[in-house]
Amino acid sequence: MNDTKRSLLRLLGPLLAALACAHCPSLLATDGYFTQGFGAVNSALGGAATAGNDQDLIGSLYKNPATGVLFGERTFSIVFGDILPNARIDSSVQALGLAGSSKSTVANVPYLDLMATWREGDPGTLWFAGAVSEAGLSFHAAASATNPIFFTQAGAANNPFGGQFGGFSDVRSNLYVVRLPIGLASAANDRWSWGFALAPSVGRNLFTPAAFAAPGFGANFHPIYATVQQQDVKFGIGAQGGLRWKVDKDASVGLSVSTPTWFQTYSWTVRDPSGASRNVTFRMDRPLTAQAGLDYDLTSSTSVMADAGYIAYGSTPGFEHSGFRSNGSIAGLGWQDSWTFELGVQHRVASGLVARAGYNYCSDPIPQNMTFYNVGSPLHIAHHLSFGFSYALSPRATLDVSYTHGFSHTQSSPWYTPQGAVPGTVLTSAISGNEFAVGTTFHY
Repeated sequence: MNDTKRSLLRLLGPLLAALACAHCPSLLATDGYFTQGFGAVNSALGGAATAGNDQDLIGSLYKNPATGVLFGERTFSIVFGDILPNARIDSSVQALGLAGSSKSTVANVPYLDLMATWREGDPGTLWFAGAVSEAGLSFHAAASATNPIFFTQAGAANNPFGGQFGGFSDVRSNLYVVRLPIGLASAANDRWSWGFALAPSVGRNLFTPAAFAAPGFGANFHPIYATVQQQDVKFGIGAQGGLRWKVDKDASVGLSVSTPTWFQTYSWTVRDPSGASRNVTFRMDRPLTAQAGLDYDLTSSTSVMADAGYIAYGSTPGFEHSGFRSNGSIAGLGWQDSWTFELGVQHRVASGLVARAGYNYCSDPIPQNMTFYNVGSPLHIAHHLSFGFSYALSPRATLDVSYTHGFSHTQSSPWYTPQGAVPGTVLTSAISGNEFAVGTTFHY
């Protein structure tokens, strides 16, 4: 096989795997829109990797392309993970004496990550490509006769209140974003390296009912949001750049910035109660992110890694606006900018065995008073604790395993209408979860 064919296979392999992954169930993200780690090694370290970790191929290259100089000529990592979310929505309407609780029916959400590196020509430059399950959510609460937020919509023909009261009925959210970084890293000298990556992405999206679009009119001319039946798949494009500075033999510092990923506008064909079809649209981009990190060797066997990150939700389409438009649709999720802190410890226990532990914090991107608008997107876990290990299967391959627990977080707000907050109403969202990941990293 000639060099050109090998290069094409290295590029196309991760891309084809990512497209296949677009048919997997979506995950429940934990750092707001984003997952709290990328790959088994990175997850076990709480997501810290911006300064680089030569045992963390997926996380290091995802967080900072300049860390590619740490890896050998041909390295490959693949990880399979599963998230077990636990989301509950409680609501009450005092005036009607209604109160109830609903749990999301989503039991588990599998995902796949992979990354490969190689060198072409210049020995000082490393190329990489991958497919990373970057972000998303999966939530479903069935229509309920007791939990008012999921009560039959006001305009539905079977509404027992004659249109004077209604909830959202059956709520389903399914968002899955795969990032496909393709880039290079190069050493400027013994201490400095830089990296750059193009970051095309594939997004798969379904939000129902379509509260982001103007409602139709059902029974008694009361409004009813349309049901979205099908998922829509769109493409986006972004870019990332990073620097890494080796301060001395024990310490390194990394800096990285990712542009927003500008996605095509999601669109769906829906049918109103009258039977008429129409097209509804929603734009949701990936926010700009920036992070700085430190990697410090305490001893020859123990390293500490720490990252601080910034996520610009407050200026990103889909997240930035809130409230109701004049046509009765909801303008956006109303998120605010978020900060993250990630801390990890890595210790070589014995030859061929490395143990890890990590902590991840994300400031809540959903303000308390926006809980109502995020009934289908309760992505407000703040604290995560993780553990993991790598075991050498051979001199060229390791088994990587991680476990993460997202601690329960609860927040509440009143209900809202276009006229404002509704007295005597409360909606409470509680979320927690567990995640398991297993993979392998090998040199080929």
